[in-house]
Amino acid sequence: MRTRVPKITMLTMMVPAIANLILDPILIIWLDMGLAGAAWATTISYYLSAIFALWFFLSGRSELHLYRSSMILEAPLVREIFSIGFVTLARQGTVSLLSIVLNHTLFQYGNELAVAIYGVINRVMMFANFPVLGITQGFLPIAGYNYGARKWGRVKAIINYSIRSGTLIAIGLFLCIIFLSEQIVSLFTNDPRLLSEAPSALTLVFLATPLITVQLIGAAYFQAIGRARPALFLTLTKQGFFLIPFVLLLPQFLGLDGIWYAFPVSDVLAASVTYAYLRMEMRKKLDVAVRKEKLELATVGKEE
Repeated sequence: MRTRVPKITMLTMMVPAIANLILDPILIIWLDMGLAGAAWATTISYYLSAIFALWFFLSGRSELHLYRSSMILEAPLVREIFSIGFVTLARQGTVSLLSIVLNHTLFQYGNELAVAIYGVINRVMMFANFPVLGITQGFLPIAGYNYGARKWGRVKAIINYSIRSGTLIAIGLFLCIIFLSEQIVSLFTNDPRLLSEAPSALTLVFLATPLITVQLIGAAYFQAIGRARPALFLTLTKQGFFLIPFVLLLPQFLGLDGIWYAFPVSDVLAASVTYAYLRMEMRKKLDVAVRKEKLELATVGKEE
């Protein structure tokens, strides 16, 4: 079962992606439904994913089973779900607000070319951040389970291991972007103007990439242990508290480059705040708990 669950989880996430790839050309091109076809393709894909997940729980293959008695809503549990889920909602809402601010500011300081450059950067950012985001998503349930089991040593080890692993991957991605920026841009466009200006902008945006793991894991830790307020605060730190203000402020002094510099500056500040907050939490609770745990084990060993 332990080997099956991760595979089922992966398949559940793959179903909407694969279904979308199949349905998009059918609905958009063959049935000539245009934008509505794209919307229906996405909706149908997620329905298929939900049906697949429901089949898994009803088929008897899962250790968890669905019962009618379990369908009754309990107010404390609903509040907890909403409080933790609101973190993701706020993050996505802030990303949407950031997109509006970025498009407006880019057009103001660089016209259509700057918007096109960010379009390339945004696509690279999506692919480049996937490995670190994958580590973060894997970190969430493991940290939450061990925290709930009061296995403090494991929680601390998971935090350190996740940050180290994600940082090493982020450094590799950073080096690839620094040394292969022109080749990466050429994968997305043949426009001479984009090929000449986008690589430098891409490099500036990714200058602080090695630090993003600290910010992501720090926010994910508090979400995993059910502490919604610090999780929300740290989740909004980069885009909400730093990036949006700097995107509006720095171009007034640096022009278009100020928008690109806003990204690494925000990454550095967000990572610093998250590290300080996470370190304070570890010293206050995890380090003390780990020492107590080791002392209890040593005492038991002497008694035996």
